[in-house]
Amino acid sequence: MTVIADRYRITSAIGRGGMGEVWTATDLRLNRTVAVKLVSRDSAADTEARRRFHREARITARLRHPGVPAVYDFGGSHELYLAMELVEGDSVDLLLGERGALPASWAACIAAQVCAVLSAAHQVQLVHRDLKPGNLVLAPSGLIKVIDFGAAASLLPGDYSTITELGDFPGSLYYMPPEVLEGAPATPAGDLYSIGCLLYELLTGSRPFASGNQLADLERKQEGALEPMDGVPAELEGLTRQLLSARPEHRPPDSRSVHNLLVPWCRDLPPLPGWVGDDMFADPVHLYMGAIPRML
Repeated sequence: MTVIADRYRITSAIGRGGMGEVWTATDLRLNRTVAVKLVSRDSAADTEARRRFHREARITARLRHPGVPAVYDFGGSHELYLAMELVEGDSVDLLLGERGALPASWAACIAAQVCAVLSAAHQVQLVHRDLKPGNLVLAPSGLIKVIDFGAAASLLPGDYSTITELGDFPGSLYYMPPEVLEGAPATPAGDLYSIGCLLYELLTGSRPFASGNQLADLERKQEGALEPMDGVPAELEGLTRQLLSARPEHRPPDSRSVHNLLVPWCRDLPPLPGWVGDDMFADPVHLYMGAIPRML
């Protein structure tokens, strides 16, 4: 078996991230299971690829939040590696593919957790720029982890510069705000637009503005021509439409306000068999979190 940095024994593949392959590994020093993202030797020899990967490691390590995997280690000369907290569960993209539209309570709960992570990111002047179901992991406890900050942008002058060539579009077109498609810089309002795309998909089982023709979809996105959300509670539909406003100034003021609007809907969550069991509130993490409201 391959051992990275004389410490991490690679065991099995997890998938591909924005900058390389992700593997399960054993930390031989601390005897624990971790996730290791690797960049191939060929890519590691490319100066730009190394710079991007180093930048992703620094940005992810900068965010200290339960909804972001903790960074343990980074390094390598011939083969770059990033050792992180191993997140149990599967992507929300896979969940949507399996189940389609989710109950309103689950849609709100997932989106609210993402808003909490965004609040932490925006506080330190980071914009994720690639929020989508494939970059969210749902754990068996019902908790969400936001992954892959490879496309993130810093709003601080000279700090973790945005590594994007002219004409490149960071992130995924379907979840990208219209102003970025038109060449405007990334802002927290753009992440809120992506939350709107996510919330629409969670509530309806389909992407907003999707018609099967990508060019037509982009035109509809820029026009804000959103289809009715049949069967969705009016309050959640109204919030989703506001988040998906073509003009950033018409969206909610910040991720915290969106979180506060979603939290009242996060109740009476039904089990998601195969994903989240009906005993999730017995999870030790939930027990810990359950004590926090008593402090307020």
